[in-house]
Amino acid sequence: MSATAQHRYTMPTPSILTHQQQQQQQQQYSSEAIASVQLSEYQRIRNSFGAGAVALASSFAVMHPLDTLKTRMQAAAGSGRKTNMKGLFNVETMRVLRRGFLASVLGAGPQGGLRWATYEVCKSHITSASSASTANTTLLPSFGFMATSAISAIAGDFVSSIVKVPREVITARLQTGHYDKSSQGRVTAMYAFRKILKEEGPAGLFRGFWSTTARDWPFMAILFTTYDTLKQFHHRLSLPSSPSSSVPPTYMLDPMEPQEVSITTVKSTLFGGVAGALAAFLTTPFDVIRTKIMTRADHSKVTMGQIAREIVGNQRRVLVEQGRAAGPRVYTAFFTGGLARSTWWFCVCSMFFPIYERMKEVFDDMSA
Repeated sequence: MSATAQHRYTMPTPSILTHQQQQQQQQQYSSEAIASVQLSEYQRIRNSFGAGAVALASSFAVMHPLDTLKTRMQAAAGSGRKTNMKGLFNVETMRVLRRGFLASVLGAGPQGGLRWATYEVCKSHITSASSASTANTTLLPSFGFMATSAISAIAGDFVSSIVKVPREVITARLQTGHYDKSSQGRVTAMYAFRKILKEEGPAGLFRGFWSTTARDWPFMAILFTTYDTLKQFHHRLSLPSSPSSSVPPTYMLDPMEPQEVSITTVKSTLFGGVAGALAAFLTTPFDVIRTKIMTRADHSKVTMGQIAREIVGNQRRVLVEQGRAAGPRVYTAFFTGGLARSTWWFCVCSMFFPIYERMKEVFDDMSA
């Protein structure tokens, strides 16, 4: 804002809120923030872990069948086999929709707990250490706010990878029938776990770690930044502004202060779904590569670049065999399962965020 604008908006007029009035109204509209300050850091971490664990396990449990469809589509990407939803809705697929359910849900608990506890801790420390304490008078959050959300989200995802990657490796192999031919009986998560350790060693449980990281870091940054931005945008619109139309609204929520923003379940559901679908679609190419690496028949070490070239080559061959020009169409394979993935994450996040918000409120009330 220019010096002239600052002078115009800070002229003494009855319509402008004084600093004391702003603080009083901020306390009135941020009761959740005041309650959270009374909790110790250990209590906040514990409550975030518990809420994240319950929310992620619950949402993954409900949406597991669609995840199985998406994974099977991506495992066949560029192979010439039918990879659309219609081609996968057959008797065989419907019979295996439950595969990997237990491994996915049990692993999602600690994964969600670690991710959210780390996210909340990082966000709290970064915002507390920030020297930016001037009120923001715009509807859109500052760059510092979005950067804080992105950095905290990436940190949370990195810490949770110790559980997430083994969970995804085991789940993906169960979903795609990776061990069907090598086992005479029922293939369980424990069977897959022992098989991986025997054939590949402990490193096999972290197969595709960097491809998963390449997918999830931008995904988490987009997801958390979008969700937090929508929350802040909604909160600022709900705050009282100056009654004078000639004066811009004065929003009292400082984007660099570690405060909780109360939000209704309906809005949390909508904001979470939109953020999840957007982040999921934009990172689909990374997810395709990750699925290819994790479900590869041979256990040779491959890079993301090799898999990407392999997908392009296979897709070009399929198009030529069909008598169609390759061109940009060869890259459509990288978005195989994109609709299923976006739909899955829309549903997961529309369940996850409201569950997390409500569970955290419950845990905070119990701890107060």
